[in-house]
Amino acid sequence: MLGSWNLNLTKSNFGTGPKLGGMQVQVSSDTPVLVKWSTTMTAANGMAFTYTFEAAADGKDHAAAGTSTTFAYTEDSGKVTETQKDTDGTVTVGTFAVSPSGKTGTWSYTITDPQGNVVHQTLVFDRVAATTKTASIQ
Repeated sequence: MLGSWNLNLTKSNFGTGPKLGGMQVQVSSDTPVLVKWSTTMTAANGMAFTYTFEAAADGKDHAAAGTSTTFAYTEDSGKVTETQKDTDGTVTVGTFAVSPSGKTGTWSYTITDPQGNVVHQTLVFDRVAATTKTASIQ
């Protein structure tokens, strides 16, 4: 997952959920000891948000700077699972897969709001730059 990724709006499927105007993700560490990334997300209305995350992939909820959403990561047999929890009670669970070529990454999300409504989304990212060095935990 290391590297820079841009959301491919044409290949992504937002289901009945909100459509994004764009997203760029920079992953600088993806080990069980340290998951570290920064994201700039643009809503469909053009408003941009930037947030960063740095914590272990230990399955526990960790805060991200720039958002009230918490993130938890686990890795099992090469499969990465991300769980997001919003302050309104919405829970998003996603799995990430990288294509054999390493050029495409796909997040498959299931979003459940507090009323139990479920939305499925598939976000497809194109790798725009690879990173070969993993950041170390401080």
